[in-house]
Amino acid sequence: MSIFIPDSETKLYGLLGKTLSHSISPSLHNNGFRDLGINAIYLMLETKDQDLGEYISSLKNLGFAGWNVTIPHKESIIPYLNGFSSLARAAGAVNTVLNRRGRLTGYNTDVIGFQRQVEETGFKVKDKRAVVIGAGGAARAVIAAMVQLDLKDITIINRTVENAAELAKLFKEENSKQNFDFCSLEEQEYADVLKAADLVVDTTPVGMYSNNIKNIVINPDYLHEKQLVIDLVYNPLKTEILKEAEKRGAQIGNGLPTLIYQAEASFKLWTQEMPKKKKWYQIAEKAVREIEAKK
Repeated sequence: MSIFIPDSETKLYGLLGKTLSHSISPSLHNNGFRDLGINAIYLMLETKDQDLGEYISSLKNLGFAGWNVTIPHKESIIPYLNGFSSLARAAGAVNTVLNRRGRLTGYNTDVIGFQRQVEETGFKVKDKRAVVIGAGGAARAVIAAMVQLDLKDITIINRTVENAAELAKLFKEENSKQNFDFCSLEEQEYADVLKAADLVVDTTPVGMYSNNIKNIVINPDYLHEKQLVIDLVYNPLKTEILKEAEKRGAQIGNGLPTLIYQAEASFKLWTQEMPKKKKWYQIAEKAVREIEAKK
């Protein structure tokens, strides 16, 4: 296979975040560019939150055509953008930026990715109850997708209950069809809510190998066979919460489909081309399994 050598016409894209060593996004996007003969490259763009404004100015000066955004910048990037898509506005978070001659527009393809994943499971969620664990940028996208999917009741569970309350209030103000509620990660508060849920989604990074903390945030005894349980983590492919849910007969899913779908949507936004999704799945699964084998 020939080595790609950038030149003066090469378009620059990347992933903006704080800690990116676990990400497989460069493998996906660079494969897409090579397959379709697009003169572009996708890079890791690591920066701390306090340096974000200066870093974005540098990306504009360097002529980056666009970039993805991940933890912890999905919300903090908003003041530096010139406009937003309707889904980004609804989610209150941005995971994709398009640079049009210095004007930065924010999008949220995570919403599209999660919605498509749920639809592909075949699990009927309309007018059902959902629990979202976490209250960050990923949670915002998941809740925005749940609104699109016509779920009836959505409860946000978060360690910092004030953040969950704020997020529930934000979505309640914009969506009158759904019921929004919140509670803390105290078991006596979430037990009945979790048991009654049809869809449970963990949006926290707790299940990742890189975390040196407890790798499941709720008591899994409240999970059961009538639920769909999704963990947005995809590394490992089966986190502890998914293992516990599977033991109890629940339908489960990791975050890989959402990753592929959101990446596909970002790629199309930037290039107006569609990558080979089947090949992207193969690349992603191989990369994760290689990481798992090293553990």
